[in-house]
Amino acid sequence: MGRNVVLHSRARGKCLGAFAIFVMIGPAVCSPGAGNQPANASDPSALQGEFVTYVADFEDGHSSRWHALRTADGREIPLEFDAPPTAVTGMQVQVHGATIGEKLHVSQLDLLPSAARMKAEPDLYAAPAQDTYALVLVDLGSGVDKTAAQGQTYMFSTTATDKSFASYYNEVSYGKYTVSGDIIGPFSFTMTTCDTSGMYKAIEPQITGTYNHLIYYFNKSSLCDWGGLGEEGSISRPAKRTWMNGSLSCVVLMQEPGHNLGLMHANTIKCGTASFSTTPATSCTITEYGSTMSTMGGGCKQFNAYERWYMQWLTGCNGVRVPGSGTFSLLPLETSCPGGVQVLQVPFPATLVVNDPQATTTNVNLKNYYVELRTAGGIFDAYSTSTRGVTFSGPTVFIYVSDDVHPPATTGRGTSSVWTELINTTPSGTSYTGLTAAGQSFADPAGGPTITLQSISATGATIVVSNPLGSGASSCIDGTALAEPGPTSCGATGTGGIPGTGGSSGTGGAAGATGAGGTGGATPTTTIVGTGGSRDASPGTDASTIRDVGGPGATGGATGGGGTAAAGGTGGRAGASGSGGNVGSGGSAGSGGKAGSGGSAGSGGNAGSGGFAAAGGSAGSGGSAGSAGSRGTGGASGSGGSGGTQSSDTSVGSDQGGSTGTTSPRSTVTGCNCRLDAGQASSPAATWFGLAMAALFVALQRRRRRR
Repeated sequence: MGRNVVLHSRARGKCLGAFAIFVMIGPAVCSPGAGNQPANASDPSALQGEFVTYVADFEDGHSSRWHALRTADGREIPLEFDAPPTAVTGMQVQVHGATIGEKLHVSQLDLLPSAARMKAEPDLYAAPAQDTYALVLVDLGSGVDKTAAQGQTYMFSTTATDKSFASYYNEVSYGKYTVSGDIIGPFSFTMTTCDTSGMYKAIEPQITGTYNHLIYYFNKSSLCDWGGLGEEGSISRPAKRTWMNGSLSCVVLMQEPGHNLGLMHANTIKCGTASFSTTPATSCTITEYGSTMSTMGGGCKQFNAYERWYMQWLTGCNGVRVPGSGTFSLLPLETSCPGGVQVLQVPFPATLVVNDPQATTTNVNLKNYYVELRTAGGIFDAYSTSTRGVTFSGPTVFIYVSDDVHPPATTGRGTSSVWTELINTTPSGTSYTGLTAAGQSFADPAGGPTITLQSISATGATIVVSNPLGSGASSCIDGTALAEPGPTSCGATGTGGIPGTGGSSGTGGAAGATGAGGTGGATPTTTIVGTGGSRDASPGTDASTIRDVGGPGATGGATGGGGTAAAGGTGGRAGASGSGGNVGSGGSAGSGGKAGSGGSAGSGGNAGSGGFAAAGGSAGSGGSAGSAGSRGTGGASGSGGSGGTQSSDTSVGSDQGGSTGTTSPRSTVTGCNCRLDAGQASSPAATWFGLAMAALFVALQRRRRRR
């Protein structure tokens, strides 16, 4: 019996001694944020840097789109993906892959913690929104063929005939997006290849002003084979830079910054002798930039309705989803029409796909017809007798196909808009046309909606949608229901009743005899002006100063009570999740002495030390009341208790932990990755605890020798 006790105590003593050494020399070191590190962070071939997407527009009518990684040492590495990446321009990423030629073929892309915690961007531009641009003149060695005065005209002139950049964005946004800025430079830069990355890195440290967007202009150079280049951004995360290779023409000047904002190209689609097809990927041909009805295509015209819907310059019932049938009053896109219908989104019977014009191995979705009325209006939309590309010689209802309008987001390809493909309602012709006369119509080739023009003028058109395969009420962009057909003119809020006619004038009575001078009536009492209600003496608390107050103080789950006095129990273990364990009394059957109480209750998730109380007492001593419980091992950290409720104060947004509870040993604590680091000094409390354990180990060894 005695030998068994000695062996048990010896084993326990070794464990305690080892634990003491562990506490003294091997504290857990936490690395803030390490829990958010990407997988395979130790991969020596992984590269980190800023992700960027470019769109290059060429003079021969094609474009190119590619991705790159900007590293901290100044390199810009082209990236190649098998599937569209989840990152967008400006995000910090880590990439893994193999180098093939000059490109890195990416097998894995991870968003770094800084990207995951990036500053929240507004869901939409405030109305009106102001943005800042600088036209940066660059001298490649032969001077610059545009003066600062000329640049000012191109960018910020208010003269209508100048058709400036500022005038364009003010007009297409209905005044909701205004721009201002400066012409700066020229700055000297020498390059032997088309080094746009080196250009901005050399010049931007010399720029003293602060601008959200920079448009670099230099004389036409054969080193760059494109006409314009832009970083691709989105409405929720706009990109910053564009480059102009010798041209500030209307299309390139408006289009490249459009890529910064997330806009893509306006194309045309030709499907043989039909206007459209149920198999557009194989039966139709897309011509990039083919639509001359938008500067995102090939013409100096206002943005189309899809592009404005994406930019959130169309709101409320300006855009209407039509899943079924109905009749609608369509108002001109060129005019600001609060509450008026300016574009119809009519779903296909089924989603179709078409090849991405910039990547033949990638398909993009086509889901809807978009129906808009275009008339002469503003500075940029004027009728023309030209039949090049698209015929626009009078009020016209154009129909084009595209995906859903993508909502604002922060990651992925879905953050930007997508291509729009204008269809030809007279496919036998050489020029693309829309509906221009009452009775003309377009029918979906799959038996879905038929779109018929009932009437048209410069002030509006009536559209009838008949859809035998669809159903449901029409709804506006904001989700409200539309009272069909909608307002019949801009600014009208409804059809209203006929104004009532005034009553006929009453005939005057006969003149009465002059009576005695009447006494003046009592002076009317002065009406008491309403005070508007008493002012609240206790103004509401400023929501921006409210801080989340947390749930009840975290008590570490149920308070470790030290367990029941276990007679002759086995060596006390840290019990399950903060229960304090069954307190071991040490020695043999602990009839003598008081049972170890397990020390004070372990607060904050540290359960009572339980088993370490009275760990080495002789038989019957039970040890002194468990003093070691001040930092009991009590089952590893608290399980977090019930999840903290989040404060309703969105201006602060910090989450409240409810009752913290005691974490199970397998729980993962995000944002803090703990490791054992022998090179780190232990905390004073841990050191004293280790010394106490070492002393206890020595005492046990002495007892064993005496026995």
